[in-house]
Amino acid sequence: MSLWHRVIHPITQHFRRRRGQVLLRHFPHIRQARICDLGGSRHFWQKLALGIPEQQITIYNISQDVTTEGMDPQAEGGIRVLVYDGQHLPVPDQAFDLLVCNSVLEHVPPAQRAALAREMQRVARAVFCQTPARSFPIEPHFLMPFVHWLPRSWGYQLAKISPWRLLARPSAEEIHAYWWGTQLLGRSEVQRLFPGARIETERVAGLSKSYYVICAASEQGRTT
Repeated sequence: MSLWHRVIHPITQHFRRRRGQVLLRHFPHIRQARICDLGGSRHFWQKLALGIPEQQITIYNISQDVTTEGMDPQAEGGIRVLVYDGQHLPVPDQAFDLLVCNSVLEHVPPAQRAALAREMQRVARAVFCQTPARSFPIEPHFLMPFVHWLPRSWGYQLAKISPWRLLARPSAEEIHAYWWGTQLLGRSEVQRLFPGARIETERVAGLSKSYYVICAASEQGRTT
């Protein structure tokens, strides 16, 4: 495990356990659900600590490597992992009871986000989608304040000296791809992607840290 993962994992574990309780509150039968994790990883489910049987979870990601990032490659567990094209899930309509998408939307090109949001709702009866809030002062991928509020070219220069850069030690190509492939969303954009869905706000020190989209029959038309 890299130094970056040793630093960041305890932080993300705190927030993901909180996120797990949100999932349990909205989807109390989650332990019996057939779950699609769109763009996720095995360690995400370990950090949720919800006791969901691993054989009920299928991860769809654009790369097998991403699903075990920061973990022992041998500790794969029983979660099924499938590689897909990043746009179309090769499953019938409502094949899953619940689709979970955590910290993925901000890595999807803006022109493709609406189509992916529709695809999420096509393949599952309910959707839980989390994405970091652009209004939060600390950019969570680079752990730098205000960098995402600057002109993109300025932020890119600062990303080269960010805590992520210093601890993870990525190549110049990886820095370029990660910065230009990450663009946080505002609340209004999230609402436009999921019209009629419930949008909840995760807060830290009173500030909006991320948004939760809950698409379920009982939640339609509600926002907070």
